[in-house]
Parts: sequence; structure tokens; C-alpha cells
Amino acid sequence: MAPRLTTAGLALLGAAAFGALATVAATEPTSVASAFGRSGWLIPACLSMTAWALLGLALTFADALPIVPALVLLGAAWMVGMPDTEPWRYLTAVAGGLLLATAELAYWSLDFKVAGRDQRAIHIRRAATIATLVGASVVLALVPELDFSPTAAAGLEQTAAGLLAAAALIAVAATLAWRLRSSAA
Repeated sequence: MAPRLTTAGLALLGAAAFGALATVAATEPTSVASAFGRSGWLIPACLSMTAWALLGLALTFADALPIVPALVLLGAAWMVGMPDTEPWRYLTAVAGGLLLATAELAYWSLDFKVAGRDQRAIHIRRAATIATLVGASVVLALVPELDFSPTAAAGLEQTAAGLLAAAALIAVAATLAWRLRSSAA
């Protein structure tokens, strides 16, 4: 199968899974959608179907403009459908990673159409980037769910560790930017 079709299909599959998750979550009695009665689950369902249609149009006609509204509608479907219960709150991190992966796959599909890049090295690099972004977003989104002690920890050691971590992050970003700039030239 062609790479553009594969990435477009995966983006549409991700959007459908995200919409289905939001719609199923809306059936819980603690969701915002449940305030609208027994048929409140239709709100995230309609938002998700509209988003899926917009994403399909964007990928069919190779136009990036409808992708952002589609992602906004998917996010709104999740916000309306998400209940305030334990298992669903943990799934928010997974849903955020799925939304990020859907966006990346959609834009990747457009890159194949617009730029015509179909090289194995680009596939591997882009797939690794998507996996890293999704993994990091899920891990960072789960941090608030961890049960840390309520007392704030402070001290010179923690300040030094934070500054060292920030410096390392800046160094990694600068190195990556320098390598990408060198390889593009």
C-alpha cells in the first residue's frame, strides 16, 4: 500500500477510535454530556463524526486547513464526554497521545502529497518522532495522577537538579536543531 494512503488511513482510524472513546465515555452519569439527558452521548458522537468528515476532506484533497478544526472538534468531544471517574481520568493521557498521533499522521500524509518525499530514512525518522512525542505526552500527562506527598520539597540539591535538567534539555534541542540544519543544507 502507498505510504500516503497508509498514513491517511491510520489518521482516520485514530480519529475514529478517539471519537468512539469519547462517545462511550459520555454514557457515564458523571460526564458533562449526561447533563443533557439519556441522549447526551449524541453530542460527542456528532462532534466526532463532524471531525472525522473534516479530516477525511483534508486528506482527500490534500488541504491542511480542515485538520485543525477537526482536532479541535475531537478535543471538544473528549471534554464533553469525559466523566469524572477513576478509570476515565487515566485514559485522558492515552486520549491525548492518540489525538497527537492522529494529527501527526494526518500532516505526514499531506507531506507525501505535497512534497512527494517517499524515502525510507524519512519514514523511520518521522515514525520515531511520532512515537517519542506520543510516549512523552502520555508520561507527562500521567504525572498529575501520581500520588505524590502534598508537602513541597525544596532545597539546593533539587534546584541544582532542575537547572541541570533544563540545561541538558536545551543542549539536546540545540544539538538536534544543529544536525537538522546541517543535513538540510
